[in-house]
Amino acid sequence: MKIAALLAVASTLVGAGCTTSPRLAEMAAEPAANPSYATAPGHYRSVLGSYQHRTPVDPKNWRQLNDDLAPKGEGA
Repeated sequence: MKIAALLAVASTLVGAGCTTSPRLAEMAAEPAANPSYATAPGHYRSVLGSYQHRTPVDPKNWRQLNDDLAPKGEGA
């Protein structure tokens, strides 16, 4: 059973490897630089445009933060 499945997969892969791609022939017929193809215009964007300076801070009391964020009311 395993050998039959292995042979089926192997023969499929060998058969697929021997076929030609129809798109390859179309691509070879087109010139490399075709001016009719449109491209998106490029715009300059600063890498540091949204940079904000941040300084390290000491850790806060996690229990107090948890109590502040916990739901208020009955059943909580």
